[in-house]
Amino acid sequence: MTEAHTKELISKAYVNALAARVGMTVANSSLDYGFDGTFKDIEYDAATKEYGETGFGIDFQLKATINASPKNGVIKYSLEVKNYHKLIKTRVGTPRILIVYSMPREKDMWLTVNNEETLLRRCAWWCSLKGHPEVENKERVVIDIPLDQQLTPEVLVQLMQRVKEGVAL
Repeated sequence: MTEAHTKELISKAYVNALAARVGMTVANSSLDYGFDGTFKDIEYDAATKEYGETGFGIDFQLKATINASPKNGVIKYSLEVKNYHKLIKTRVGTPRILIVYSMPREKDMWLTVNNEETLLRRCAWWCSLKGHPEVENKERVVIDIPLDQQLTPEVLVQLMQRVKEGVAL
């Protein structure tokens, strides 16, 4: 398997673990139109005594990198322009975010397993690019993601709550 595919699968495991931790699911499309998944909100219906989707969600574009270096309060990520254009759209039904999952440079540190723990190292950051300006670049655009936008289970719950309230991400 290529290194890129390994990074992709590990980063997907990370977002799936986050979602599971807070009682959400991750839906994946059978066709690739530029998004890697959708966080789906789940709630318990006391009347039916069943769990079900609420209809609220967050689409995400997921990128894994070994080159994320915090500097001056941001993570810089070089994003393909074609992906940037999908993320800046303002007329969309489901909010969209970019997730950048940072991994150690050493492959053997990406995932470790022992009797006490399964450990995915480093973390991810998120940002919404909705409404950002078009760019002249043809291939890549550098995105600044504030370090305080680390994607944690608690932050994922907060983001979904904002979606439910109709507040922009």
